[in-house]
Amino acid sequence: MKKIAAVLLVFVLCLAFAGCGAESKEIDLAALRDKMISEVPIQDAMNLKTERLESLYGIEEKDVKQQACFITMGGTFPDEVLMIEAPDSDAAKRVEEKLQSRLSQVMTQSKNYDAENYALLQKCAVKKSGNYVTLFISAKYAELQALFDAA
Repeated sequence: MKKIAAVLLVFVLCLAFAGCGAESKEIDLAALRDKMISEVPIQDAMNLKTERLESLYGIEEKDVKQQACFITMGGTFPDEVLMIEAPDSDAAKRVEEKLQSRLSQVMTQSKNYDAENYALLQKCAVKKSGNYVTLFISAKYAELQALFDAA
């Protein structure tokens, strides 16, 4: 009876360790960006290169494994879509802090000048999942977030 219990215990532990070793899903951010632009749809999107993230958001190149970021300049509520995969959890935390700072800055500006856009901004948020960090400043926030979550 003890041998059977020991074998069952080893089997259960093997299953538990196999479940813990599962890797997170990789997302092709560039393909997701293109899908967002076409499906949401978003007009006149300008892609941001990794080098521009430091001057615009304070995000250093070393903290970016891959990114798919774009902005629009038209309308009263320009879109800022930032999807960044950091190389590790420390870098992801730094990116998250920079994006949270940007969201706070935009909210402060909007609160003082445009109550309608401020109400829209309150729905926007910085989200972190593993080493992926996102910020969707957009009137279409929910649609963009749903596409990212599905990926």
